[in-house]
Amino acid sequence: MSLSKIIAIANQKGGVGKTTTAINLSSALGILEQKVLLIDADPQANATSGLGILSKNLAVSIVNLFQGGTNTERCILDTHSPNLKIIPGSIKLAEIEINNKNPYLKYLKKAIETLRNQFDFIIIDCSPSLGYLTLNSFVAADSILIPVQCEFYALDGLRKLLSTIKSIKKSYNPNLTVEGILMTMYDNQVGHNKHIINEFKITFKDLIFKTIIKRNVSLSEASSFGTSIFDYKINSEGSTNYLNLSREIMNNQTSNKQKHLGKKISQILKDTKEEISIMSTAKERDLDNLKIFSLKDENYEKLIGCTKKEIIVQLGLVYNDMHSNRWMYHITNKVSLFQKNYLYIYFYKNKVIQIKLRRFKLS
Repeated sequence: MSLSKIIAIANQKGGVGKTTTAINLSSALGILEQKVLLIDADPQANATSGLGILSKNLAVSIVNLFQGGTNTERCILDTHSPNLKIIPGSIKLAEIEINNKNPYLKYLKKAIETLRNQFDFIIIDCSPSLGYLTLNSFVAADSILIPVQCEFYALDGLRKLLSTIKSIKKSYNPNLTVEGILMTMYDNQVGHNKHIINEFKITFKDLIFKTIIKRNVSLSEASSFGTSIFDYKINSEGSTNYLNLSREIMNNQTSNKQKHLGKKISQILKDTKEEISIMSTAKERDLDNLKIFSLKDENYEKLIGCTKKEIIVQLGLVYNDMHSNRWMYHITNKVSLFQKNYLYIYFYKNKVIQIKLRRFKLS
């Protein structure tokens, strides 16, 4: 068996069919006799429960891969779908996302590297954010599949996502490509849906999948019953859509899309005033002499003038959107368990211009 293809399914905007696509694309590929591993990297663990597995009762999960010391194969579970296995998610991933102080982005890549000769496809269901977990997934992936709901505001969030992909490609994963943009929740009774798809095709051309996922009640019902659409209603339009998508991906000519990717992303982002640059290992070495900032010091004013890179080195990756000009960190208060502290950092032209500390007492 040749090395598997690793596809991360991502969109920082929730409710676009990301997890539904992860579950049903993985199941469809399995039905087409491909060996598939689904990795649930979303703290909500909906891909896990969507395949009938209760994450709270599990001894091992994807959390073990980030903590180290656990053989990756021990985290793999069987599912009821043919040829489909899963590394289940866990709510404890949220703690890793929030508390992580180490900007190292290759944990997931190293953990699953040994599995590449065991599967045809490895599908990663990413967290609906552009934080630490999603960046780890991008570094581990060969390509990114982007589900986009047929709505007017879809393009705005897509710019941020493409900017992040471009940064990861430049600094960590030069072979990263966009597998494609998948239009979801299409309703032919809604007039502007057709207009939106046409606009996306004009802008992104061959990056748009030919397959369109139509709005289908059976798709949401299937997840609530802990099963894929193929076990729930095999003759539904949803099952047909995802089988078509899986065939399209199997026939994908990644090399052509990779050539198109750089040009298209650069064109889309040319009007973006601020583009975050994620640190590469070489750039991290340049920051070795930077004094590590401790939240215990409570001398927050020393952060004024720091760049986003320097803030990441000192405080770790931010939990909210890295492209935002307002970052928020939660500070643990060891003196009082009934008080929460939040540090707000405001940027202008990539430098800190203001710091605010807010304390909230829990009633």
